[in-house]
Formats: sequence, C-alpha cells, structure tokens
Amino acid sequence: MPRLRFASFAVMIAAALPAAHAAKAPAPQCPATWPSQPDAWVAHVEEVNRGLGIPPDYAAKHNLVPLPEGNDLVQAPRDVYGRKVEMVAPAAAALKRMFAAAARDGVKLQTVSGFRSMNYQTGLIRRKLKNGMTIQKALSINAVPGYSEHQTGCAVDLTTPGVPAADGSFARSEAFTWLQQHGAAFGFHLSFPPGNKYGYEYEPWHWRYIASEPAHSR
Repeated sequence: MPRLRFASFAVMIAAALPAAHAAKAPAPQCPATWPSQPDAWVAHVEEVNRGLGIPPDYAAKHNLVPLPEGNDLVQAPRDVYGRKVEMVAPAAAALKRMFAAAARDGVKLQTVSGFRSMNYQTGLIRRKLKNGMTIQKALSINAVPGYSEHQTGCAVDLTTPGVPAADGSFARSEAFTWLQQHGAAFGFHLSFPPGNKYGYEYEPWHWRYIASEPAHSR
C-alpha cells in the first residue's frame, strides 16, 4: 500500500512540473541575430581566410561574425538567366509571395543570386586575387568567406528588367522603390546601405530575409 501511495504522489508531482520540460520550438532558420557558431566551424573559417591573406583581425574590425551554412535548401524563383536558385524554405516562400505582390503592383522583380556556399565565396575572392585585385578591394565587393549572408540561404540579390545584375543603377529603379516601401512586410531588408558598418560598397540589390518579421498576406 505505501508503494501505491508513493506512485500516486509521483504522478501528481510530474503533472505539476513547469512547461519548461515540454519540447522547445525550433529556432528560426533566418534569425535577426545569429547565434555563436561551433568552434570547429569557426576554426575552419579562420583557416580558409588565412590562406587568402585576409588579416586575422579583419572580421572583428568590420563588425562581422561567422555565419552558418544553410541546409534543407529549396528552389526559389529562377535567376535572370533561367538558372536554378536555392534558399532555405521560409526565405524562398517569402520571396515568392513578394514577387507575386510586386507583380500585382505592376513591378517585376527578378532573382540574380540566392544561396552561395562558403567554397563558392572563396572561389570568387581567389579569382579576383588571381586577376591582380588587392585583397582590400576584393573584400569591399565580396563578403569574407564564412561571413557571407548568401551562405546562410537567407539572402538574395535582385534586379528588374533593364537593369544589369548587381549594378548600382538598381537604386534608381521602380523596383527598388517598391522594395523600400514593401520589402519589410515580407521580411526582406536591405543589408548594405551607403556607409554600412561592414565596410562593403552600397548594394541596393542585396536583401536579407529575417524570419522574425511577419510575412505579408497580400
């Protein structure tokens, strides 16, 4: 009999435990602030950047933090050349909704680039160095490998008909004006405005999806 009373008491205690023991919701794939990355990944990023001749204090001086590489990628709208573009699922879905809303307003948005792996980003820098560009100039154009928003699968480069890909003239287009007015409603934000804290050149075409922003239902 005492054993039965003890079992009943244990059941009552378990029922009274706080909800903290319940399963936690998964973290968003495209958070506003990225968590610290595993030591092994950070060490790999640092090794790659040493091989490119990037100063060891470059990231810290430019307010950069190591970023994860996206996984579970899905297809986003194809690029201006008809090639496949991938992003993480919530970003791709939000991008499709944004494209549809822009089209209803008579604005045509086009994809230039989505997910790019760290290896791909490293190749971009190496090609510039091989062609005689200084590392300082290369890093004002392309993100440091391991720190690129593109590698997260949450960022996209955009254009519109009549504007060359990744060209500053996009800032004078109707499409850019529309993005400034409506992009945030779909979770998309301009990453590198003029005079940005990262030291990158102004990139009116580069937009990052942040999952904490509510998606628009237009």
